[in-house]
Parts: sequence; structure tokens; C-alpha cells
Amino acid sequence: MCIVDILDIARHPVWLIECETPVPAGFPSPADNSRTGERIDLNTILLPHPDCTYLARVKGHSMDGPPSHIPDGALMAVDCALKPQPGNVVVAAVEGEFTVKRLEKRGQFYWLVPDNPHYDPLQITAPDQAQIWGVVTHVITELINGKLQDHVRSRRL
Repeated sequence: MCIVDILDIARHPVWLIECETPVPAGFPSPADNSRTGERIDLNTILLPHPDCTYLARVKGHSMDGPPSHIPDGALMAVDCALKPQPGNVVVAAVEGEFTVKRLEKRGQFYWLVPDNPHYDPLQITAPDQAQIWGVVTHVITELINGKLQDHVRSRRL
């Protein structure tokens, strides 16, 4: 099971410069060197409902398969204002533990389904068996080990 740690969020703007030109995965164009973009605030993208959104860190590998590819250690923006729909990745409380899974409806039952085929799906047979805490809207992964972990400290709620 993937475990989810709930994190505190700094709610002040996080300003970055947006590159106006898409960054190709091939060879860059020398003509694009002089372009600059406008400033964007990551909070407006990651936290469209700031009072109903939290960050959570994933612990485990049940969601590291396709299509979500959410690796161990990733940060997720989780929006509680959105109504969970089948196909959404959600954070749920199951038997007192948080987990992240894809919500699916099969026949008359809902399921919490991992994207990694090495883990088993969980059928929700009773309304109190699982509570959906929010819909995962964004995933932030780290490509340079250790930097994100140094700046975001988790705490249990």
C-alpha cells in the first residue's frame, strides 16, 4: 500500500519565470536564446482552491506504473474541493491509513486501483470502508536526489 504524509504548505506566492517557447526534447533553436517570459505563481497552478488543497508526499511504489507514474517520494497537490470521479487519482483513508490510488467504478462497486500491476486493487463494499480525502491534481517529482527532501519536511496530522 502507498502511504501518504500530509505536509504544510507555504501559501505566499512562489514566483518563477515562464519560458515562452516550449522546450523541445530535441535540438534547441539559437534564435530562442533572447526570449524571456512572464512571471508565474506556482500557487495559482498547484493550489486553485488554497483553503481546500494540501500537499502530500508518497511513500511506496503502488502508483509508479502507467498511466500516473507517481514515484516514491513524489509530492502531490490534493484538492478536496473537487468531486472524485472514476479515473481520478485520489487520496483515501482506508482502515485508518492514508493511501493514494486510482478510483474506478466496476459494475455497482467502487475500487481503489494501484497503477503498479504488482499490487492488488481494493474493492469498496461498504460506505465506511474508505473515505476519499481529495483528488490528486499535480505531482512534483525530483530529478536531483535530496534537494526537495531538504526543503519540505513532513509531519503527521
